[in-house]
Formats: sequence, C-alpha cells, structure tokens
Amino acid sequence: MRKNATITALRPESIGAAWRLLFVVLGLLLRSVMMGQDVHFGQFFNAPLVINPANAGDIEGDQRFALIHREQWRSVGSPFRTDAFSYDAPVLSGKLGGGRYLGLGLSAFSDKAGTSQFGDTQGNLSVAYAIRSGHGSLLAFGLQGGYGQRSASLDGMRWDSQYNGAGYDPSLPTNESIPNSRTSFVDFSAGMLAKGELKSGVQWKGGASVFHLNQPQVSLFGSSEDRLMHRFVAHGELRMDGKRWIWLPKFFVAQQGASREINIGGLMHRRIGVDSRYTTDKNSSALYFGCFYRVNDAIVPMVQFEWQRKLVGAISYDINISKLRTQTIYRGAMELSLQWIGVFRDKRMRLPNSTLR
Repeated sequence: MRKNATITALRPESIGAAWRLLFVVLGLLLRSVMMGQDVHFGQFFNAPLVINPANAGDIEGDQRFALIHREQWRSVGSPFRTDAFSYDAPVLSGKLGGGRYLGLGLSAFSDKAGTSQFGDTQGNLSVAYAIRSGHGSLLAFGLQGGYGQRSASLDGMRWDSQYNGAGYDPSLPTNESIPNSRTSFVDFSAGMLAKGELKSGVQWKGGASVFHLNQPQVSLFGSSEDRLMHRFVAHGELRMDGKRWIWLPKFFVAQQGASREINIGGLMHRRIGVDSRYTTDKNSSALYFGCFYRVNDAIVPMVQFEWQRKLVGAISYDINISKLRTQTIYRGAMELSLQWIGVFRDKRMRLPNSTLR
C-alpha cells in the first residue's frame, strides 16, 4: 500500500466486480482515489431521515422513533455494520393554521466496514416546513445539518512489507506512514416532499433531496482530495386500496459520483382487527409482505408487522445476485427495523353511555 494512497469506505455493491472480489479476499481497505460512499438500507422507507430531511414530521401521529440495523457480507469476511436512529415530530401544527406544521427531527448513524472498522459516525438535526393545500395534499421543504467523524483502527492489519517470501511475519516493520485515526467534519443537506390523493382514491407521495451540499473533506491524511460527493436522491410511493389487500409500490434512486442505486418493489398488507367506525380511535394491526429489486445487485424479500398502528417491526434479507454471488453463495445482508409512532393525548370522541375514561 502506498503511503500517499487515499483510504475510502468502499461498498461492494457500488464498485466494479474486480474491486469487490479483491476487497473480500484481502479483507483490507483498498487503494482508491474514489470518494467515500454513503450508508444505504434495503428498507429505505423505514429510515426516513436518511433519505430526505423533508420527511421530518410527516407522520400520522405526534412523534416517531425509528431504529434500523444492517449487517452485510458476513459470509465472505468481516461484515459491514450500519445502525441508524431517528426521532421526529410535527410541532406547532395547531398554532400555524391551515394544516401547516414545523417538523423537527434528530438522527444519528454509525457505519463500520471490514477488518479496520473503517467508517463514519454522524449526528444530524433536521427541520422541515410543510404547507397543506386541500384534503390530504402537502408540500414540505427540509434542511439538515450535522457533525460527523470518520475513523479507522489500523492495528493488526497486514502490509506487503511484512511478508518474508515464505509467509506473513508480524514482527517485520510495516514501513507505512500510519494516518490519523479520526477526522471530523460538518455536513449539510436539503430536500423537498410532496403528497396528495387522486380522484380515483390512489394516494401518492414523492420526494427529492441533495446530501453533502458543502462536500466536506473526510480524508484521514488531511488531504483535500477525499470529499463526500453530492448524493442526489429521488423516492416515491403509491397507496392503492383493494378489496382485501392494500398495495404499496415504492421506488428509491440515489446517485453519488459514479455510483448509482436503483431500488424498486413494493409491499402488500392486510389489516387484522376492526377499527372503530364511530370514534377517531383506530387500533387495528396489519401484516405486510413485500419484495424489492436493487438493480444489478440484490433481491430483497421482507416481512413487516404493525401492532395497533403504533409499533412496526420489519425484517428483510438481501439475496445477492451481483457478480459477487459465486463468492457469497447468494448471501448478502440482514436488516432489522423498528418504529414506534405515538400520540401525546387521547383524541377519541366520547359517545353517549361510553365507558371511556
């Protein structure tokens, strides 16, 4: 490894097949002048503030907690691990009038890759302002600012100078100039969100966002060459009510430098239990089944369960179909998510002779 090489957190699904195989076989960080790539999730819709700051406050409730965990490439070496947390709420909706609200969100993620535990840790604050026009329609604009750290632990890594001709000898010097183990940066992003309902009753939602507006420098060497490139995101979904099932087609597209991710698919769900017809109290549950296709990379089946419109848990698995499938034996990533959507007060209507307290 050259002393002046730039180390970046490369994702196997976003680089060429030859680089993927070399990354897996060596279990090391590669030499590359490519810019660092962002975290991503198969359940992109369950990581709302990761894909768009304008999603802050866009919930059917008063507050939302979201957790998501992803573990990738365990079958072929040291896994990638990504964890994200978010909390958001619509505030001032009663004071702004006209269905407007101010959405506030707090989010954080940790992404660790490979043997060196190379990765990013970042915390963000999101602010969104939403304007409603007509029944069910909404237009929101969001801004996000955060503070992050990129780090690596290079202890125990193997270098070419430590091979004596017969094998690896850890007592030999590395002959490498070890970079700083941590660097910090400030990051800014923006996005917009729109949603509404067609005359046919089909509900739609779509958004677009741009991350790393300031393209922060993230090199452990102090070089200005390694920056987080702009990440452009577009996402959307429909809700179509059937006689028994509700259909939710979704898509997600992201472009960052030369790396592109396209994720298309959908969910179908059926409610379990009966909501009240006479009050605003709705506490039925729902079971979801779905499948997504990440173009040229993976098929992602998933199951999701919603308990009384409050607690949502989901599990999905990436079945790898990329050129790396021979090494992975089609195994990719396990992903788990959990959301809780709550209300601050009971909004149910009281009926005559009601037993509500």
